[in-house]
Amino acid sequence: MLVGGISGTGMHVMNNALHKVPLSRQPWLHVGYFFVGAYIGQKWVNLERDLVIDINEIRADKGLPPMVGSGAWIKYKKPETDMY
Repeated sequence: MLVGGISGTGMHVMNNALHKVPLSRQPWLHVGYFFVGAYIGQKWVNLERDLVIDINEIRADKGLPPMVGSGAWIKYKKPETDMY
C-alpha cells in the first residue's frame, strides 16, 4: 500500500513538473492521489495472489505440481478433490 501511495503522489508531482507549475500546487491532490495509489496497490497484491491460486488450481486439475516458489509468498491451499 505504501508503494502505491508514494507512486500516486509521485505521479501528481511529476504532472505538476511537466506542466511547469509549482510542485506544491493543489496539495489536497497529493493526499488524494496517495490514497488512490494505496488502494490500487492493495488491490494489485490481492489480484496477483488470486491469479496464482487460480493458476495452481488449473495446474492441479491437469495433474501438475504448483508453480515453483508460489508457496513462499502466499498461503496456498490445495484444491479439494472430488471423489466419485
